[in-house]
Amino acid sequence: MIRIPKTSYHIFCNWTKLLLGTIFLYSCENHQKISLNQNLMIDTINISIGDSCLQTYTSLRNRICEDKLYCFNKIQHSIDIFNLSTQKLSNQIKIEHEGANGITNMDAFCIYGDSIFIQNETSYTIINHQGKIIKKISREKLNNLIDNNEYSIFPTNITLSNFENLIFDNKHDELIIPINTVPPSNLKGKNCMATIDIKKEIVNLLPIYFPPTVTDKYYGKLSTAQILSKGDSIIYNFGNSSKIYIYNRRNKETYEYDIKSNFTDNLSEDLDKNVNTKKLFDHYLHSLFFHNIQYDPYRDCYYRIHTNKNNNPSAFNDKETFLTIINSNFEKTDEIKLPENTYPIYNISANGLIFFTMIGLQEDSFSYINLTTNNINKITKNYTQLDTTQKSEQIIKEEKIKKTRLPSSKHSKKDSIMTTDKISSFVRENMIYPQEELKQNIEGYVLIILESDSTGNVISHRISETGTTTDNENFRKEALRIAHLVKYIYPNITFFFHVPFLVDRYFETHKKES
Repeated sequence: MIRIPKTSYHIFCNWTKLLLGTIFLYSCENHQKISLNQNLMIDTINISIGDSCLQTYTSLRNRICEDKLYCFNKIQHSIDIFNLSTQKLSNQIKIEHEGANGITNMDAFCIYGDSIFIQNETSYTIINHQGKIIKKISREKLNNLIDNNEYSIFPTNITLSNFENLIFDNKHDELIIPINTVPPSNLKGKNCMATIDIKKEIVNLLPIYFPPTVTDKYYGKLSTAQILSKGDSIIYNFGNSSKIYIYNRRNKETYEYDIKSNFTDNLSEDLDKNVNTKKLFDHYLHSLFFHNIQYDPYRDCYYRIHTNKNNNPSAFNDKETFLTIINSNFEKTDEIKLPENTYPIYNISANGLIFFTMIGLQEDSFSYINLTTNNINKITKNYTQLDTTQKSEQIIKEEKIKKTRLPSSKHSKKDSIMTTDKISSFVRENMIYPQEELKQNIEGYVLIILESDSTGNVISHRISETGTTTDNENFRKEALRIAHLVKYIYPNITFFFHVPFLVDRYFETHKKES
């Protein structure tokens, strides 16, 4: 491990967006498992769909959260949610296309709790799972960096990596995004990423700079930071190099790890700074490319996919693809050559890594494949809704919970542990709608965040401004009162839930009770 001195580097210009449809990966009969080299197992699954769904979804615009697959449906202008356990459509969030609350396009989105963060060329928008806009931050609100003609954050770069770099850091209530510089001739001395403070609606530069592997030569579009946020760490890499960097927010130090490949080179070929646009784009598509790091909370490890260079510009996806598995100490534990035509876009689930396929499409279904290896085994346990940065610790704690004697009480503490499955009914049963707001049909959502100690006792109750739609003090007090009724969650986790103050739902609940 090498500690990098905090000197300045530089950054890249605004990019042409690269919109990619779903690229095929591998084909086999439905639910038929076949054994591949290096203990690779692939399970292809077809999900039955209706007329409003798509046979394929743009792979760059889908996410997995809590065993559910969220896909952007461009035709319906909606987010379709599929339950991976039942392999069925469970919800379809309709999104306004025009008007004051309209979202004309969706370049990227990410999910945290009940909030969905959407980015396009004009704004960052937060909606809930009913499609209601919680907050919309326009481009004009973020001009404190853009107006000096030195940095650009619109649009967030759309890359060949797993997702666009739209990352929400719940601990600091901010989005972390890569930024571009204008002009891109010298990358030294410039910050390579920024944060958007959701509450204040401003952009702040992070003290993270381009490393020498990016600034010593010109690598074109491979010179943009690819970001992962985990706790107090920002883990990032660049497409041109096998090196991985970790910025620690506590001590403000940056650490470097070189996770080298055994199969390919570890540094891409550089470009002439005066190269034309076509050659710049060809370099981006066909060079050796190290994609962004992803964290697997189920198995407490990291993944990085990289694709080897390909000098045939007519064969877009004909590149050798490799999956590297990295442990929590940032040591390489395995490197696997994936099957031909593997496209480097995937989601992580309890059952393995999920890719999409276009081969053998049927009119009434769409397909994805579930990839597992000896090191990526299926996880059969169900876990409560956790902060993804802390799930791995929770898995370890939950495995030990059977071995730990729980404190005696009138009721078993284990039975009192609050989970995602229980919280909605718990809120309904305990909510007392403020009378004045009820009379005036005032509504809103309050997002509560709980934290627990090593025994599962709740030690912190707070309101998250990010997912809260109201400043109403009575709503906020009632939500906190309900939060304090929750005594136990799983040990050492962050647990979040919405308290929805909706008049019709409240009357409906009390009508059933009466």
